[in-house]
This record gives sequence, structure tokens and C-alpha cells, in this order.
Amino acid sequence: MFDSCLSEFDCRRRQGKIQQPVKACAEITGLPHFSLLVGQRAQPDCLGAVGLLLLNSPDVISALNELVANLDIHEHGSTAFLETTGEQAVLGYEVYVSGVKDVELIYDCAIAIGWNIMRNLCGTEWLPTEVCLRHAKPADIEPYQRFFQAPLRFNSSQSCLVFSKRWLSQSLQLANPALRQHIHQKIEEVRNNSTLSFREQAYKTLVMLLGFQRCTREYLAESFGMHTRTLNRHLKDSGTSFRELHASASHEMARQLLRDTKRSIPAIALILGFSDATAFSRSFSKWEGVSPAKWRRFVSDVSQ
Repeated sequence: MFDSCLSEFDCRRRQGKIQQPVKACAEITGLPHFSLLVGQRAQPDCLGAVGLLLLNSPDVISALNELVANLDIHEHGSTAFLETTGEQAVLGYEVYVSGVKDVELIYDCAIAIGWNIMRNLCGTEWLPTEVCLRHAKPADIEPYQRFFQAPLRFNSSQSCLVFSKRWLSQSLQLANPALRQHIHQKIEEVRNNSTLSFREQAYKTLVMLLGFQRCTREYLAESFGMHTRTLNRHLKDSGTSFRELHASASHEMARQLLRDTKRSIPAIALILGFSDATAFSRSFSKWEGVSPAKWRRFVSDVSQ
């Protein structure tokens, strides 16, 4: 049963319909964690050329930087991110397009794939110090504990793997520099034909920065390696502004956190950078026409 559902899932995923079959397969098999099982089976080569690029990088940090820079070549509507703080590193995944159904299932699959990528790069001694998942704690967490082998944090503001920064400097002994260069050339050919606008790139980056509570004009400009004045000019040329993109990103993340987690409204307001829950409720009411509490109840009733 699992194998047949997995085949259906893979077919639909390649057709860009990833969210529908995952939920259907979970219901058919009676396995709420079906998407986690899918991710467990996926290896870096499931990312195509991007996966090969990772395995042929000189070291772990180079591989993960390639993942962050090139995931959009493999799939649209999501992004990977890598951050270091003190002695820790954070590798995460973010869906930045709106209207994606059952997004918590996609996060389970993506973080499981990330876990497999890290084991391929670092070896079987690598384990995360913490696994964060944005969705609410499931009734049965044993499958998550068995696979990730690390403390779990549900209702997180991000879905990510936290691990020791020392792993980033580890060399990849089997890397092939010539193959890596060849893949880079092919990816550049694809990217040169890409239609992803600066507005879309900026929005994708803002969603990631929101999760780290760094959603400012200065951090966005730094992400693109440019001055804030240059950023403003590029945004204006793209028909938007920082304020407009910030509001759109905050709106989408608010919907995701309200729908997929059990975080309190004050906690969500804090994550999104609002001064207090009242300011957040005021903005959310402008976006949706109802308060965050009413919107959450409505979405919960509809899903049942």
C-alpha cells in the first residue's frame, strides 16, 4: 500500500501537484505521517542537478550554500536557507507562495530530505541538536522521534534542522571538481532563461527573513549585496516597494502560523515583528476582514 501511494505521490510531484496526493495517501494508508515517510526515502539525487552539485562540492558549507542558491532551479514556490548563530547552524525550508494546501505535509517531507542530505554529506555520525517543525504537535510523535533521533520542537516559527556549526567545515572526499563545474554551467543556462523577477526574489527572501525576525530593509539589501538605496530603486523598477512586500510576506506567514500551528496570537505577533497583539490584529483584520482569532476558528471548522 505504501509503495503504490509513493509511486502516485512521485508522479504527481513531478507534475507540480505535490500537496493533493500527499494528503490523499495519508488518508488511504491511515498514516498521518505519510509525507515524513516519503522524505525518509528521498536522497540528494531527488533534487536532480542540484543534488549532484551538493555531492560534488568541496565541503559541507559550500554544498549547503549551493542548495540555498539553486533550489529554485528544481522547484518553484519554496526556498532553503542556512544561518549560523554562535556555535549552531540552522538549515531550513520555507514555502513562500500563498494558497498552498496542507503545507505542513510538505514541510515534513522537506525537513526529512534535509536530514538525509546532511547524513550524505557528513556521514552517519551527524545528528541534529534540534528539529523544528512549524505545524502543531501530532497525536503520535514516535515516527518523528525514531527518524530524526533528536529533540523535536513543534509550533515553531520555522521548519528547520539545528546542528553544530563544526560540521560545516567538513570536506567531501568524493567530490569531483570537473563534474561540479559542468553542472554549474548547465544551471547557469537554465537560470539565464529564468523568468523569476526581482520582485519575486525579494519576496522569497523576505519570507525567510521574517522567520529569523530580521525582516528589515537593511537585511534585505544585505541579502542581495547592495545598498538600501539600490534596493529601493530595484523594487520601484519592479513596480513595488519594501513596505508592500513586507505586508504581503507578513500576511502570508500570519495565515500559515494561524492555520498550521497552535501558537498564541501574541506569540505570532511577536514572530512577525508587531509591537503587540493589538497591532497585529488590526493589520490582520485589514487583510482578511476578520480578526486572527475568528479567521483561525473558521479555517479549523472548514478543515474538520
